[in-house]
Amino acid sequence: MNKGFTIIEVLISLVILSIITLITSNILKSSLDTEYQTSNHLNKIKDINLSSSKIRRDLRQIVNIKSRDFYGNNMSGSFVANQGMNSIIFNSNIRSVANDVSPIKRIEYIFEDKQIKRRQYFSSNPYDQNQFIESLILRNVDDLNFSFLSSNKWHSFWPVNNASSKQIPRLIKIEFTLDKKSYKWIIEPNISYVSKNT
Repeated sequence: MNKGFTIIEVLISLVILSIITLITSNILKSSLDTEYQTSNHLNKIKDINLSSSKIRRDLRQIVNIKSRDFYGNNMSGSFVANQGMNSIIFNSNIRSVANDVSPIKRIEYIFEDKQIKRRQYFSSNPYDQNQFIESLILRNVDDLNFSFLSSNKWHSFWPVNNASSKQIPRLIKIEFTLDKKSYKWIIEPNISYVSKNT
């Protein structure tokens, strides 16, 4: 009598091995998919936090000085947000490597092509509207709204009147939708730091 495996025993072993391989590969694929989704979600959270930090930094270093447009005309205020434009323009104190350059720079946050972009001009009153450094703050943004607090009332534009043209909003609210989730940031500019126009 031969000692060995019959063809039936070998086939049963292969079937059992195939079932085990199929189950373990499904578990492995599922764990890789979960890891990818978790990593993707954490990267989005990191991007949102970094974006929030950049915007808060600029708004907390805001400087209340008169601004001019690209043609030399006075702008409507030192902080400008025109109704329906989805952008804000202001001057901020940005440290520079060179001491011979003014630290006051014009900053513009603009919403276009489903992206929030930051534009930093090379001076507080630039004459060339194409001379700026642009950085992408957030992408895939479905909706963006700015609101500004004045006299305990939220407004969709700034300045709201002649008196507010020489002021910075008390609070700035930024609402946006990203990947079907709504976000709301309320930022208080550092009012005590803000230079006053005289």
